Amino acid sequence: MNRDIFAPLFIIFIFLSGCIGEEQTNVFYGEDINPYIPVEDFILLDENGENISISDYEGMVLVVAFLFTRCPDICPVVSSNLAFIVDQMGDRHGKEMQVLTITVDPWTDNSTVLKDYADDRDLDWPHISGELPELEKVWLNFDVGLQSYNNDTDEDGVADGFDTCPNTPKGEEVDGNGCGLETEQNDGQITIKHHPLAYWVDHTTGTIIVDKNMNQRVWWGDLDWNPELVLEDIEYLIDE
Repeated sequence: MNRDIFAPLFIIFIFLSGCIGEEQTNVFYGEDINPYIPVEDFILLDENGENISISDYEGMVLVVAFLFTRCPDICPVVSSNLAFIVDQMGDRHGKEMQVLTITVDPWTDNSTVLKDYADDRDLDWPHISGELPELEKVWLNFDVGLQSYNNDTDEDGVADGFDTCPNTPKGEEVDGNGCGLETEQNDGQITIKHHPLAYWVDHTTGTIIVDKNMNQRVWWGDLDWNPELVLEDIEYLIDE
């Protein structure tokens, strides 16, 4: 072959190979974690108070979610989505793939609280807590943005994140939602006095899919979940 012809053809081949490689990297419906992030091992506690290590699940595809039991909005939705995934996977859950839930509120979510949360919702997978220093390492590894605060704009003893009545008259007794017992109850509403909630937790909401080699590969924003497509991403990694 003439060298003058071979050189341009070689350059074109290299260029096309690069394009093909780029197409192959975006194989997931969720957001690709590229480059992938290795999962660091941990030893924490499950809802039964037993030690649990993420390395126990090496060889499986993991779906790891970060929630807290007092969360009134997105967390119950995420739990329902995860329950759908577990139901669809059937007997393959616990063998080929595994769901794990890790708390972002260890100040409240001890093993007993997590067990009650899981039992009340019939959630059959580990719900994990532990000491703050150990959990902080896990949050950092999974890039979980977390902030706790105790803002109480109307000074009624209920953190703003839980306060559905943010303009309660000062000094009035309130229920667990921060609504005044005298001025802000709906007709016929049964009032229950709760212990005031002293703080609120806000965290970056996302679920991470980890491959069989313990690498973080896919990120799904909790507001963007499409359970059917999450299943597709799981199946891709199982077959990989």
